[in-house]
Amino acid sequence: MDVKQRPLLYIETSVFGFYYGEEPRNALRREGVRELFRQLELGILNAVVSRLTLRELNRSPEPRRTGTLSLARLAQLLETDDEKAERLASLYVTEGVIPAAFEADALHAAYATVSECDVLVTLNLKHLANEWAGRKLNAVNVREGYPPVSIRTPEEVVRYEE
Repeated sequence: MDVKQRPLLYIETSVFGFYYGEEPRNALRREGVRELFRQLELGILNAVVSRLTLRELNRSPEPRRTGTLSLARLAQLLETDDEKAERLASLYVTEGVIPAAFEADALHAAYATVSECDVLVTLNLKHLANEWAGRKLNAVNVREGYPPVSIRTPEEVVRYEE
């Protein structure tokens, strides 16, 4: 019997907002996000969120706050070493991988890395989900003794029926 391990996904805050977005230009991304959460609900995918993600979602105005926090309950709460994550995030910033003004993005990447998640799922194309950022981030990860983390958008991680 061939048993395949489901990859562990870390879902970063930017993904949640697209679920309820109404912007017509984001229709395809919204479909990918909704499919991601549908598959989480069905148990097809396995995901975690951090306390940082929950804090950021709690800052959303209502009614979006209630909706996004409900979606977050489809994932498990990540238990990780905050000190290790903060140290790694600091390296991402000091080495120019992620700008200092976007330290929360660095922390999301660090939480995914120190917890050995397989994939960081994000819609942050500027600082995370792009080739340059992924290469630089993983160079730091490997140098610091962590495994590389794949950085993908929701539509890249959902499983589509054939």
